[in-house]
Amino acid sequence: MDAPHLPPRAGLGLKPQHYAEILGERPDIGFFEVHAENYMGDGGPPHRYLAAIVEHYPLSLHGVGLSIGDEAPLNRDHLRRLRSLVDRYRPQSFSEHLA
Repeated sequence: MDAPHLPPRAGLGLKPQHYAEILGERPDIGFFEVHAENYMGDGGPPHRYLAAIVEHYPLSLHGVGLSIGDEAPLNRDHLRRLRSLVDRYRPQSFSEHLA
């Protein structure tokens, strides 16, 4: 079985001010990308909207806070929260900043 992947079409960054429009109109978009750190809370409106949107669109999850290239030790708490988010939404793509 092939792993899910993003379609070969343009995607957009998902912004909260567009949640309702996306769900109401379902525009012809290839996928949506979100910053992982914006969804690391346990629940609330951001998760309700994201869960509804990923029912209709592929998801690309992009982290900006892991700081893999930092001299400091890896932040294990951040890594656990990131893993939880990936497990929750099963994005078709995940990327992370190196610095």
